[in-house]
Amino acid sequence: MLLVEPQFVMRRTMVAVGRELGLFEFHEASSIARALPMLEARRFGGMVLDLDDGSDALTLLERVRAGEFVCRPDLPVVALTFPVSAEASRRLEALKPLRTLDKPFKVRELLASVALMAKA
Repeated sequence: MLLVEPQFVMRRTMVAVGRELGLFEFHEASSIARALPMLEARRFGGMVLDLDDGSDALTLLERVRAGEFVCRPDLPVVALTFPVSAEASRRLEALKPLRTLDKPFKVRELLASVALMAKA
């Protein structure tokens, strides 16, 4: 699972909970720029993508859907968002994330979403 999350505390919490429960293992990227070489080099079973980077994060997801990386184009993605503009919301919807979680969210919501990815 690839986790693209700029906030250190949030990233560490997600990684620790996933590892502690033995449900999944996250590979971490603190930015879109750091996620790119990871997506170019290896396949992931899913991605948790923070959309705080706005259009950069949406562009990354567009590139995934276009098949530009070694992962499958229909890679299950959980998008983490704050309220976004109507245009960004339409753009995100067109990219078909498995689930969208609005911040702040409960860790159990993320765990349930990641569990869905494992089945997708």
